[in-house]
Amino acid sequence: MKHFSFRLLLLLPLLGLLLGSCKKEIDNFYTIDSEPGFAGLGQPRVALAARYAPGEAVPLFVSYAEADQLRDVTVYQVVAKLDSATIGTYPAAGTYNTTGGLQVMPVPYTVPNRPNGLLVRVDVTLNFQNGSSRLRRFTYTIAAPATLEFATVPPVPTYRNGLAGTAQSEGDIVGYSLILNKGGLGAVPVPPATGLLFKGIDSLTTFYRIGNQPRVRAGVVRNPTTGAANTRTVDATIPRNSNGQPVTFIFEAYAAVQTLTITAPAITVTNPTPLATLRTGRIAGGPNVTLDSLAFNLRTGTIEPAANPATAKDLFLSGTGSTVTLSAANTTRFYRATAAQVAAGFYTSPNANLVATTLFQNTTVADVGAIAVNDVFAVRVRGAEVMLLRILSVRPGAAGVAARVRFEYRSL
Repeated sequence: MKHFSFRLLLLLPLLGLLLGSCKKEIDNFYTIDSEPGFAGLGQPRVALAARYAPGEAVPLFVSYAEADQLRDVTVYQVVAKLDSATIGTYPAAGTYNTTGGLQVMPVPYTVPNRPNGLLVRVDVTLNFQNGSSRLRRFTYTIAAPATLEFATVPPVPTYRNGLAGTAQSEGDIVGYSLILNKGGLGAVPVPPATGLLFKGIDSLTTFYRIGNQPRVRAGVVRNPTTGAANTRTVDATIPRNSNGQPVTFIFEAYAAVQTLTITAPAITVTNPTPLATLRTGRIAGGPNVTLDSLAFNLRTGTIEPAANPATAKDLFLSGTGSTVTLSAANTTRFYRATAAQVAAGFYTSPNANLVATTLFQNTTVADVGAIAVNDVFAVRVRGAEVMLLRILSVRPGAAGVAARVRFEYRSL
C-alpha cells in the first residue's frame, strides 16, 4: 500500500504539467451575453434608453466579481458605422454591492454632439489581470431633448364644474392642457421628409402642493409619447383639507436622465357654492289635459307651451301610462343619483361644485327615464348651469285619468 502511494505522488506533478499545457490552448478572449452577475450596463434596476440627447451623461455601470481581478474598463464608440474611436480607459474602481454580491463600477460616458437621428454603438470592455476580457454593447439613437410646456402662456385651466376659478372647492376637478415634445417626431424622418427625432417620455406625473407644504404625488401617465408631439389634457383633483389655502399643481416629465417640471398658478380653495334657490314645478299629460302642460322650462320655472320650440323644454312628460317617464326635449342632461349618494346628503346638502363634478364624471343620456317618488337627479341645463331635482309625487295615468308629476329643484 505504501509503495502504491509513493508512485502516485510521483505522478501528480506530471499531471499538473499536462493540465497546465492544455489551459494555454484555450482562447482567453470571450464575449458573454447573459452570464449571471454581468447582465447589463445600466444602473441597477434602471434600463438604458433607446434615445439620448447630445451632451447627456448616460448612467453606465459594470458589475464584476472581485476575485476576477478587473484591471480596467475601455469604452469604444461607433457613430453611424462610419466614425469610431476609443472614448477612454478607466482603472478598476468598483464598490461592493450587497444586493448582487458584486463590485459595481460607474463608467463615464457622454453623448457626442452629432446630428439628430444618427445611430450610435457603444462597446464597453472589461479587461482582467489574467488577460481575459468581457464585452458589453448597447446602441442608441441621437435625439432632441424632450420638452414639456403648457398649451397656452399663461396656462388657462378648464374648471370641470363650469364655475369660476374663484369658486373651486375640495374635490373639484381642474383640467390643464399640456404639450409634450412640441413639434417632435417619433421616428427618424425618411428623406425628403424633415423634422427632429425627439426622446421618448417615460412618464408624466402630477403633484399638488397645499400652501407651503411638501408636494404630494397625485397621479401618473405611463409612456405618454415615444417621441412624437403629444397635446393632452391632464385632470387634477383639488385635494382634501385644502379649504382656504392656495393649491398648486405641478407636472413633471421623465425622459431618460432628463427631468422636466412646469408649475401652474395657484388656485385658492373656497367653500362650495350652495344651490340656494328652491323652486317647485309640475307637469301633466293624458285625457282632459292640455298639451301645454307637458313640458317645463327649468330656467324660467314655468310650463313651456307646446307651440314653443323644443330648445326650452328641459323636462318633458313622455310616458303617461302606468309607468311615468320623463325626458328632455333639448340638450339638458340628467344623472340619477345612487341610493348611497342620496343617503350621504347629495340632495339635503346641495352645492353646485359637487353636482357639477358628478355630472362631469358620469356620462349619461338626456332621458330621465321611469321615475318614482324621492328620485334625485343632477341636472346640467342646456350645457350650462347645474341644478338638483327631486321627484315629490307621481300619479300614473290610466283610462280617463291623466298622469301627473310634481317636483322641486335647487339652482344657483
